[in-house]
Amino acid sequence: MKIKFLKIISLILFTQSCTVITNLHKETTDRIKEQNKIWGVDISHYQEIFDWDKLQKQKPGFIFVKATEGSTIQDPKYTEYYKMVRKLKIPVGSYHFFTYKSSGKEQAKNFLAIVRYQHGDLPMVLDAEFAKVMPNRKQIKKDLFEFMTAVYGRTGRSPIIYCDYKYYLLYLKDNLPMQCRLWIVDYNHNPNCDWTFWQTTEKFRVAGIKGYVDFNMFYGTKKDLKNLLF
Repeated sequence: MKIKFLKIISLILFTQSCTVITNLHKETTDRIKEQNKIWGVDISHYQEIFDWDKLQKQKPGFIFVKATEGSTIQDPKYTEYYKMVRKLKIPVGSYHFFTYKSSGKEQAKNFLAIVRYQHGDLPMVLDAEFAKVMPNRKQIKKDLFEFMTAVYGRTGRSPIIYCDYKYYLLYLKDNLPMQCRLWIVDYNHNPNCDWTFWQTTEKFRVAGIKGYVDFNMFYGTKKDLKNLLF
């Protein structure tokens, strides 16, 4: 009986904590939309966009599209999604999902081989996340900077770094080039750093997209966002 009672209490506490987090996400996104803040989403082949007109009517301020992953993978929906977002005249950016199975140079080569960027696009993005097995810090920093250097060399613009706030503290806080901007993931708190984009939840719904999508907000005005564009 005691074990069952403890299990019931644990379940109640877990449910309450999930409710609090869900409410925080809802309050955050609702408040951003009410205050006319600039928000947007990021998409890949995992998201099924079944109605682009409905998506456009939600007036996202920007959309990031996945282009590549690692040194060999190219997202099958990248070209289609990139062209559609451009057609809707929504600022678009392309991102690369970084892995730890190949060097930064090799991954940049894969990314730059297919990535598109035109006048009016957002800077490219390096998506750096935790993996089950992580190399040592020195190697991680080396590979990340190889990728950043390659992108800068080709485009003249440093990529935005997308990462979890904890990842930023561990690998980037004291080593981030001045020109690099941050896109921070933190589902519970306003990140305590100079972020340009903030991903507040991965469970957001937008008309025209099947299932959940990431919700992101931009720190700044429409003029600030325009100044970021190529």
